[in-house]
Formats: sequence, structure tokens, C-alpha cells
Amino acid sequence: MENIIAAILFALLVAAGSLGVTSLGMYAFHRNENRDEQQRERLEYAFFGVVGIVVMLMMWYAL
Repeated sequence: MENIIAAILFALLVAAGSLGVTSLGMYAFHRNENRDEQQRERLEYAFFGVVGIVVMLMMWYAL
């Protein structure tokens, strides 16, 4: 029980990292028929990917 904070931070690190990497993968490989929708979705995927990686790095620093 003494390392519960470290365990929670590690869980957040893994969750944010995996979501960030998969979002960046979707940014690279996602295709849509409508170009306007594709650009909007790719922007969202890029944003969430970068935010996920930043949160992962912050949790890594916190550990």
C-alpha cells in the first residue's frame, strides 16, 4: 500500500501512452471518402496523439 501513488501514475502513463500512440497511428493510416471529414478527423487524431504522448511524459517525470 505504500506505493499506491506510483502504481496509479504508472497506470496513467501506460494508458496515455497507448492512446497517444494509437491515435498517431490512426492519424497516419486513416482514410475517408470525404476530404473535409478526413482532414477534420486527422486533425483530431493528431491532437489526441500529441496530448496522449505529453501526458505520458508528464507521468513519467512524476514517477
